[in-house]
Amino acid sequence: MDPEDVRKQAEFERLLRTAHLNRTRGDYQEAERLIRLALEIRPADSEAREFAADLLYARGKVEEAAREYKSIFEADPSRTSAEEKFAKATVEIAEAKRQRDLLRLMVENPEAFRAASELPPRSPFYAALLSGIPGLGHVYCGRVVRGVVFFLTVTLSWFLFLTLRPNVAGSADPIVRFVQELDVWAVLFLCLAVFAHMYAFVDAAVIAEKTSKGPSSQAEPR
Repeated sequence: MDPEDVRKQAEFERLLRTAHLNRTRGDYQEAERLIRLALEIRPADSEAREFAADLLYARGKVEEAAREYKSIFEADPSRTSAEEKFAKATVEIAEAKRQRDLLRLMVENPEAFRAASELPPRSPFYAALLSGIPGLGHVYCGRVVRGVVFFLTVTLSWFLFLTLRPNVAGSADPIVRFVQELDVWAVLFLCLAVFAHMYAFVDAAVIAEKTSKGPSSQAEPR
């Protein structure tokens, strides 16, 4: 091998190693300077080109990095890492564009943005039917937090009632004894369980009905 080629190869490898070291230390500016020098020696080297694209990506220049990754993979199809990074960058670019478009829509046309974010109309019948399990009708209507609150309220109230209710097993007249020994707290939790469950039926159906009356009817906390 020509001595000049040997010298250039050694210099290229030194620059590449030093660039990697600087990137590890967080000095991206110096890493970019070194990798540019390395590419002046071997401009077609896939590893060096991919490293340069990695630096662009790390500094937030995603579109430039994506173009480089694509160019590297097209020149060297065996460089699958460049293809994977190109795919990742492309997805990130698309998501960033979607977020920008959504923000622009929100600023320029808030009514259209609100309409786009609404759930499709829900059936009051199904909302009430699903509320047989407290809170499930609200989840169906997109009110997840409210549904969880109803579920916890009803189930916890029933649990406390069953815990506090009198034990009338073996009693000659269990109904009379049950009523006589029923604790006020047990009655309170029983009433709360029944009321909350009944209210969940009605509330879920009302929310479902509102979904068919336009965006303003749906503008309530979830």
